[in-house]
Amino acid sequence: VVAGSPSRPEPVRLAGGDQIFGVDEDGSPLFGLRPGSQAALDIAASASVSFAAHAPTGGAQAGCAVTLLGPAAEAELPAELAKKLARQTGVGKEELEGRQWWRLAPCHVHFTDALHARDAWVSPDEYAAAQANPLAESLGAVLAKLNANHAADLARLAGMLQGEAAEAAAPLGEYAAADEETLSAEILSVDPDGFDLGLRPAGKGGAIAPLRIGLRAGPQTREETLSIFSKLFQETYARQQGWQ
Repeated sequence: VVAGSPSRPEPVRLAGGDQIFGVDEDGSPLFGLRPGSQAALDIAASASVSFAAHAPTGGAQAGCAVTLLGPAAEAELPAELAKKLARQTGVGKEELEGRQWWRLAPCHVHFTDALHARDAWVSPDEYAAAQANPLAESLGAVLAKLNANHAADLARLAGMLQGEAAEAAAPLGEYAAADEETLSAEILSVDPDGFDLGLRPAGKGGAIAPLRIGLRAGPQTREETLSIFSKLFQETYARQQGWQ
C-alpha cells in the first residue's frame, strides 16, 4: 500500500496486525486498520492511495498482479465481507468491527498477466463490471492437488491437446512437434470458461507459453473442478487406448 500525493508517493508500513483487507462487490479493496495506527494516519492524510496485489512467488500464477490507484475514505465493513474475513483470518467479528476501515475507490487500474505475457490499463467501469472467478478462494489448493497427484494424466492430456490447440493458442516454438513422452504439464489456472495448461519439455527449465483450453460447461466450485478434470483424464486415457 502506498499513500501520498501522485508526485510524492510514500509507502504505508502495515504492521502484522494491520494486514487485514478484503474486496467488496465492485472490486474495491477495504483495509482494516487499528484506530490511531500510523498506517491509518498516513492514509487519512493522503490525496491518493495505491494498492498492489501479487500472486504468490513460486506459484503457477507468479508474476500476475493488479494495481489500483485512487482516493481512500472511511467506510463500513459489509456484513458478508466481515463473515468471509473472519473465516479466512481467524480474527473475531468484534475485533474486525472495531477496526477503522478504509475503502479505496479505483480511478486507475493496471493488470499484469504473466501467464500470457500481457499487461494493460483498464477503465474503472470495466474493472467494477468484471466478474470475479468463483474458484479464486479454493484455486490454490485445487491446483496443488491436481498438479501433484496427476502428473502422468496431465502429460497425456498435453500430448493429445497440443496438436489440436497449438495453432489457436500461443506458439510452442521448438516444442511444437514434441510427442507426449517428452512433455510434462501443469495446470496454471482454472475459471468457468476454461483452463490454462502450461507445457514444459522434459529435462529443460522454463515453462512454455500456456495453451488456453475452453470448457463448454466450466466449473463453479472446487468439487466441480475436480470432477471435470477426473472425467477429462479418463476420456484422454480412453482415447489413447483406442477405446473411443
